Amino acid sequence: MSLRKGKEWMQVHGRVDAAEGRTPRELEVLDRVLSIVLDLDGVVLHQGAKVGQGGEQHDLSFGRKKAERKTPIIFGGVLLRPTGTTWVRRSDAPETDVVRVYLKISEAAAAASDWADLIQEDDALKPDGEWRYLEIAERIDISGDELLDLIEDAYFAVVGI
Repeated sequence: MSLRKGKEWMQVHGRVDAAEGRTPRELEVLDRVLSIVLDLDGVVLHQGAKVGQGGEQHDLSFGRKKAERKTPIIFGGVLLRPTGTTWVRRSDAPETDVVRVYLKISEAAAAASDWADLIQEDDALKPDGEWRYLEIAERIDISGDELLDLIEDAYFAVVGI
């Protein structure tokens, strides 16, 4: 259901279809993430101009939309394995069926998470200390509340709660 909403948004707004050509596991994780973020108040989807260019930007970002701002305040994103040969992050590209979820969370929030051992520092070429990511591999169960808790932590930090 949520993946369908995300694909509709990408089509209506002329955006890159991040779900095209993805494995069932990648689509499952993307659907779970979208079901969480689209249930939060004031959250919108976002793609930057360099989406799909080797991980430079998230394949699909999500942020809090505020009336006084033109663009949303981004607090998370999903990065899927690259389809081309270019990769512009400091870490290796995700393998097949692995989805990276990037979140703007504090070090304390990351350490307090049930998935603290999976969370890593930002791997952008110019790392931001507020950003972290986790790789969701096939072996990780996404049906529990661990992913929900992490995404909500990032959302509440942006909202100011």
